[in-house]
Amino acid sequence: MNNKVDQKDFENYLKEARSWETDKVKEIMKSNKIAWRVATASGAVAFASVLAVAALTPLKHVEPFVIRVDNSTGIVDVVKSMQDGKTNYEEAVNKYFTQWYVRYREGYSQELAEDYYVNVGTMSVGLEQQKYYEWFNPKNPLSPLNVYGPYAKVKIGIKGASFIKPNVVLIRYIKKIERGLDKPQVTHWAATITFKYSGAPMSEKDRAINPLGFQVVEYRNDPDALPTDATAPAKTDDALTSAPAGVTVFPGQAAPAPVTSTAQQ
Repeated sequence: MNNKVDQKDFENYLKEARSWETDKVKEIMKSNKIAWRVATASGAVAFASVLAVAALTPLKHVEPFVIRVDNSTGIVDVVKSMQDGKTNYEEAVNKYFTQWYVRYREGYSQELAEDYYVNVGTMSVGLEQQKYYEWFNPKNPLSPLNVYGPYAKVKIGIKGASFIKPNVVLIRYIKKIERGLDKPQVTHWAATITFKYSGAPMSEKDRAINPLGFQVVEYRNDPDALPTDATAPAKTDDALTSAPAGVTVFPGQAAPAPVTSTAQQ
């Protein structure tokens, strides 16, 4: 039997073998390229997902708060933390001054009456000073000095403050009148306050009371709800007696000077 292989056939065989190996190598290289492309695309998608989650992190900030309920009145109050920011701090300062203004103007006790009178005058423009003087004047039968006398106390509880405009705020509050052992008389009120800040010169004494030059331009007080008890005597804007120069409710106490400068921007 002749096992001799023809030279030409042998060369063809080697050529086909090399061609098969080349095709296999090319196929493997092609698969590798596809695999790398898929891996690169997957990595890019994963990286983009990480960036997207990182960008959304500030939107997922959780701010804790406390809901407080007054056991005596049932009023619900949300206690929040004050964030850093010009607007929030300005709002907090405005609420502080307007709420204390209501306490000074509507609250009463014989021991604190003079301090409250001076504080209201220091924090009011000339027109509101005059209106407050006419109401507080002992010649007015509805003056708290005559209505409440030496024993009654008027305590103010702030329910909330909301801004109608940047310089107009609505203060809702509770007025509790205590007369000895009698049942306290509770009524609900809403005070609308228009205010500004003035850069007018002030004495050190007045600056200690009103360091930022807070000034009430207009003050209005209305019942907030139908009271269950008899209401306290309402204020009147009718002029009773004009305050002569240098004359005040409390002897020896200088009358607060009206502030005439414009508000600070």
